[in-house]
Amino acid sequence: MLAMQYKFTLPADYDMAIIKKRIELGGAKMDNFPGLLFKAYLYSSKKEGFTENSYAPFYLWRDPTSMQHFLQSPGFTTLTHDFGWPKIDCWPVLHSPELKEIEQAMYVSINVNNIAPYSDLTSMGTENMLCAWDVTRWQLLKTNFTKNLPTLHGSERNIYRIGYLAKGAV
Repeated sequence: MLAMQYKFTLPADYDMAIIKKRIELGGAKMDNFPGLLFKAYLYSSKKEGFTENSYAPFYLWRDPTSMQHFLQSPGFTTLTHDFGWPKIDCWPVLHSPELKEIEQAMYVSINVNNIAPYSDLTSMGTENMLCAWDVTRWQLLKTNFTKNLPTLHGSERNIYRIGYLAKGAV
């Protein structure tokens, strides 16, 4: 499995109703996408108390070929025309939740930490709902899905609202 995320940081005065409407109208388009386990349509809004306005979808793919099909799709082309060319983070997954564990979640916290040299790699991947790593940068992705707004802890933590949870073709 692969976790994938890109993020568009939007101006402080950006009308986030545009993002919410985009999610409302287009979220279900990813339902039943082949090879997608889920897509969480994530956003943050300054008007809701977040530190910035952003649109930051998070995907869980069954395999690289499924991710490739999405990145080569008309939907992704439209996104790049609307928002620009994103930097995409991609992590092989160590542990992931069952879909039923996250269906009722309203928020996601995402924390990326550096993996210290010579760390015990066998102990990684079990402390959060979804854990993945990027061994080219030696970083560990720790993600939790919650019903209630998590507390912010430090500058590395990113909290997002889930606008829609698309469920892929299983």
